[in-house]
Amino acid sequence: MLWAAAFLFVSYTSSGVASPTRAANDSVPRLEIRTEPSGGVLATAILHLPVPPRIVLAVLTDYEHWPGLFGHRFRIARLERTEGRVVTDLQIKRSPFPGELRLLCETKRLPDGELVTSLIEGDFKRYVRRWKIGSDGAGDRNRTRAEMELRLELASWAPTWLVTWSLRRELEEHFRILHEWVVKRFRAETGTPPAPPARGPA
Repeated sequence: MLWAAAFLFVSYTSSGVASPTRAANDSVPRLEIRTEPSGGVLATAILHLPVPPRIVLAVLTDYEHWPGLFGHRFRIARLERTEGRVVTDLQIKRSPFPGELRLLCETKRLPDGELVTSLIEGDFKRYVRRWKIGSDGAGDRNRTRAEMELRLELASWAPTWLVTWSLRRELEEHFRILHEWVVKRFRAETGTPPAPPARGPA
């Protein structure tokens, strides 16, 4: 797994830019993946989820269950909670290759509410994931607009097309699981179904 810890059909072109998928409802996020001139890739996504922001944030910060949220593509070797941050030492499967990648990272909740996971050390030159979680639409507190930005670059060389292809597959799975988990958590807490899917452009 190339993006790990840290969450859609795109087409990779020879220019290194993936075209966005536009959402028609809650279950289909918008995603763009492109190569960066300085190296590595940038992935951005917009998700519309039928639950309040607090539910989404609770799932994204349930660190002990991160492996399941990312399709069990990594294991947590160490998890340390300190004031203001959470440090996770992740051992990531190198699928389709043998062995593991190490990603030691820290996650912080910024004063503006942004959730940021950044590289400390490991088998990456760069890894920064940002989540902006807020109410979706005109003051609808029962729905969430979640914006994700991920910048990553492996320390070892790999073909850009392979990185992009692998990242796309992993994000597809991660966003699908995230949607399932937030709906399940909302039902467990409230005993009611979530808001109906939104229709129309994202």
